[in-house]
Parts: sequence; C-alpha cells; structure tokens
Amino acid sequence: MKKALLLVAAIICLASCKKDKTKVIIDDRGVIFGTWELRAIYGGWGQPQTFAKGNGNKFTFKPDSTYIKYTDNAIEKQGKFSVRFTGEEKNLRYGTITLTDPAYTDAFSFTLDTIHIGSSAADGPSYQYVRVKK
Repeated sequence: MKKALLLVAAIICLASCKKDKTKVIIDDRGVIFGTWELRAIYGGWGQPQTFAKGNGNKFTFKPDSTYIKYTDNAIEKQGKFSVRFTGEEKNLRYGTITLTDPAYTDAFSFTLDTIHIGSSAADGPSYQYVRVKK
C-alpha cells in the first residue's frame, strides 16, 4: 500500500511540474522566423528616427536558430540566436534575445507584426522592426 501511495504521489508531482517555457523560439500565436525591417530607433541620447519601407536595414531569423542582419541590403552580421520569453501582456510577449555576432543579450518584445530589440534603460536605444510580408 505504501509503495502504491508513493507511486501515485510521484506521478502527481511529475504531472504537476511546469515545463520551462522561457526558452521559446516559436510563439503559439505565430513565429518570429522571417524577415523584419527596421522602422524606428528611439530612446538613448539621440533623437528618434523613423525609416521608410524598403530601407534595406533588416534581420532575417531562420528556423535553424540562425540570423542574418542586413544594413543597406548588405550582410552586416550573421550567427546564432535564441529567444527567452519571460512574460506576456495581451498580444505582446517579452523577454531577451541573444545574438552571437557580437555575443550579446538585449531586451526583446514580439507581436505577430512587430519586434522591438533594445531597451532605453541606461540611455540605450531601442529598435523597432516590422515583419516584411512577401
């Protein structure tokens, strides 16, 4: 009887454990994979800047966890990325993004059509990217 109770307790404990949802690349309302074009820079010491559609400054995030960053339609950087979502409000998920070239981690928020990378904390800029529709 004790063994059966221990087995039931172990099953309940294992079933009630939450999986770590913080290391997520795919969002349940869409995916971050695709191409995202820079539309605004704000925060920091500089004046806010906006960018027109087709400006050539973009990120492409691929399902194999690699990214390419373009400046003026030329490859500037490429490497691996990972996203760690830590919270959610309505249609916005947020957390951190880590890129390998150069190796750094920054604040990150994601909706189906907009990504923000960066934080205006400590006078750093934030970058707004909009999904490029094909």
